[in-house]
Amino acid sequence: MPYYVIHNSDGDTFVEEVTKEELIEKLEPEDGYDTGYYGPVGFLSKVSERDTNYWGDNILIIKGEIITPKPKEVIKTFDIK
Repeated sequence: MPYYVIHNSDGDTFVEEVTKEELIEKLEPEDGYDTGYYGPVGFLSKVSERDTNYWGDNILIIKGEIITPKPKEVIKTFDIK
């Protein structure tokens, strides 16, 4: 099941779909640096502010799948007592 990483950089919101392995790799410090791909970050445990501009250096990680609602045909009938 994929992971979705939501973060903000310079006022822009980014959403990335990554595997578990990719996520771990991006969170681990890079060679010669103290931070990983996302930089020095904290992790959100809930969404208390929907505007990512107020998340600071925090990222949100969601494990799940994307769903697409599909239309459902509804038939209207009459009932006579």
